[in-house]
Amino acid sequence: MVFECVGVPGVLDQVRAAAPRGSRIVVVGVCMEADTIHPLLGISKELNLQFVLGYTQDEFAATLRHIAEGAIPTDPLITGHVGVGGVAQAFEELASPERHAKILVHPER
Repeated sequence: MVFECVGVPGVLDQVRAAAPRGSRIVVVGVCMEADTIHPLLGISKELNLQFVLGYTQDEFAATLRHIAEGAIPTDPLITGHVGVGGVAQAFEELASPERHAKILVHPER
C-alpha cells in the first residue's frame, strides 16, 4: 500500500510511476488545483487508486477538543506568530517548508 499525502499537482502520477505492480494507492493529500494522470500507467500496472477523507467529523471535533484542553501539545508545531496584517507574508514564508510548519494568526495583534 502506498499513501500520497502531498496534494501537489504531478505527485500522484509520480507515485503511480514508482509504485510496484498491483499496488493500492491511497490518496490523502488534497490537491487544490487541476491535475493530470495517465490512465495507461495505472492500467498496465493494475494499480488500485482510492481517494479517502482523512478524518470523520467526530474525530476532527475530538482532536480540537483535546487541543483546547491541552491534552495535545501544539507548541512544537507552531513555528511562527503574526497579526492579521502579517498573513500575506506568513503565506509566503510557508512556501518554504524548511522554515515553517504552522504560523498562528493572532487577530488581536
